[in-house]
Amino acid sequence: MISDKHHLHIFGNKEINALYATLGFLAFAEGLLSVFVPIFFWNLGFPLWKILLFYFLHSALFLIFTLILLPIIKKLSDKMMMFLSIPFLVLYFFGLSMVEVESFIFFLLPVASAMHTLLFNIGYHIDFSSASDKERIGEEIGVRYVLGSVLGLAAPFFGGALIEAAGFQETFLIGSAILLISVLPLFFFKNRNLASDLTIKSIVPFFKNKELLPFTLSGIGYAIEVVISKTIWPLFIFLAIGGVKEFGGVISLGLVVTAVVTYLVGFLSDYGKRRNVIRWASIANALVWFIRPFIGQPPMVAGMHVGGNVIYSGLMVAWASQYYKITKTVSDATAFIISRELLYNSARVVFIPILMYIAYTTSTSTFFSISFVLAGCMSLIFLVANKTHAHLLTGLITHEHGNKDTLA
Repeated sequence: MISDKHHLHIFGNKEINALYATLGFLAFAEGLLSVFVPIFFWNLGFPLWKILLFYFLHSALFLIFTLILLPIIKKLSDKMMMFLSIPFLVLYFFGLSMVEVESFIFFLLPVASAMHTLLFNIGYHIDFSSASDKERIGEEIGVRYVLGSVLGLAAPFFGGALIEAAGFQETFLIGSAILLISVLPLFFFKNRNLASDLTIKSIVPFFKNKELLPFTLSGIGYAIEVVISKTIWPLFIFLAIGGVKEFGGVISLGLVVTAVVTYLVGFLSDYGKRRNVIRWASIANALVWFIRPFIGQPPMVAGMHVGGNVIYSGLMVAWASQYYKITKTVSDATAFIISRELLYNSARVVFIPILMYIAYTTSTSTFFSISFVLAGCMSLIFLVANKTHAHLLTGLITHEHGNKDTLA
């Protein structure tokens, strides 16, 4: 049994609580919408390669906007970045509702989605890494995942039912309204500003650092696997299950089962078990991917989704715990955080065209099989994260976001 002491400690951190509230709103609103986006495009008649083109444009624009807008971004606080990201997400969902009417909007949507991701991810990671307790990072990340699962578990089922009853457009509008109020709790806490001298030059050393190389490689594996798990796997489930409402139910079931597991993994990560979790979860997650090409019956697909979601969520909690421990020890956490976002999207810009080519030249079933095997290979790359230098995970170095020194 998990004692109340740990429970009360977590919910005693008011700023973390505010972040939980924001993420809860986002989990529900995005649960109504995001998981259905590849299916929405598929139902419009888009081929697989064009659906992937959307995500390629998103990552490419993310890189471009980061390079161009960094002088402006570094003048914003963490809270303001998250707040300013929401209108772009609303525009994105509103644009989705118009794609069927105006096809050219398809090429504008990645602009809004990339701007939202850029502003929200950087702002959120800066806020969470500063407000979290270093000794309980895993537990706090576990709670974050649990609340996201609990508050989001009804969203795919509700979203699927709502889409069937009212259509995609009305569902997009409802989700957008929820998003508008999601970040308001954060403004009751102090803002954290980025360094005034933050430049691309101060970010580059985090790509070159040899001690960070294992974690950097695991980040590439993460970035590529996410493309498959968040776009291709949901579409496979939909085609196997045969309906939007049923698809939403399967996604919700997966979230229910993972809620307790994620908190437990977070707890274990704080008590010296993080490396073991990463080791065994990455292997188990790879095995799940390697099995998926051989299943097709709805009960098997649903079961594999639930089981895979449990394993993957546990892996993500342990790996994210490692991420935030590194932000606590490097000399410039902001530059490190931005370097990770650039890393993920650079990997996707290289990898997604390969998937597009496979989708264009092979059958749908062959494409799914190849994608799942590739995802399994990417999962195994998480194993190298355990080679990250120990002092980056246990060091006592403190920092302020915006320290002008960088990790050499």
